[in-house]
Amino acid sequence: MPTIVQIELRRSRPERFVIHLDSGEAYLVSPETALRYGFTLDRHFEEDEFYRILAEDEIRRAKDQALRFLETRPHSRHELLLKLRRKGYRSQAAQQALAELAQVHLIDDREYARLYIESELKRRPCSRTILRLRLREKGIAPEVSEPLLDEAYASINEEHLARLVADKFLRTGRHLSPLKQKQRLIRLLQSRGFSWEVIERLIPPSTESNTT
Repeated sequence: MPTIVQIELRRSRPERFVIHLDSGEAYLVSPETALRYGFTLDRHFEEDEFYRILAEDEIRRAKDQALRFLETRPHSRHELLLKLRRKGYRSQAAQQALAELAQVHLIDDREYARLYIESELKRRPCSRTILRLRLREKGIAPEVSEPLLDEAYASINEEHLARLVADKFLRTGRHLSPLKQKQRLIRLLQSRGFSWEVIERLIPPSTESNTT
């Protein structure tokens, strides 16, 4: 029968209690759980009850942590799961926490993907292929991403996007020789996923003359 023999307050963000048991085990719990279940010195618990409380508290703490991640920027569900796992939360607790947040629309992969596509096309124009890969890396399912990509690229000419990238590069790369400029521009456009047919039309003609 687990018995609490020591309670420490860990001053962190957020604050947590460290519960020490007579078995020598120690567990981290939220103040809300400690208050709700009356965690005090010499308090006894049935074993099943105590570990049920700990499991419930881990979900609570995982939700708190996920919300802190969401305060900094939007995240996909997959990104949050990876971050929670790196923080030490068990997969089952992390999954349950994210499911509960999704139920109240605090996690929404479709809205996340829509905002991500919009942001990337403004900040770092790229081909549809590259954007699809980036979304896949973030755990966005094709059935979510493809309709959004269809919508985003319906009125966009990829050559126009590539030209935006090229124009910005050429403004900042004016100090380069024509050959270096051409080489770096090709690599940049390829890294953004544009086809060679598009790239070829955007490469500035070389002004360097050959000598014999």
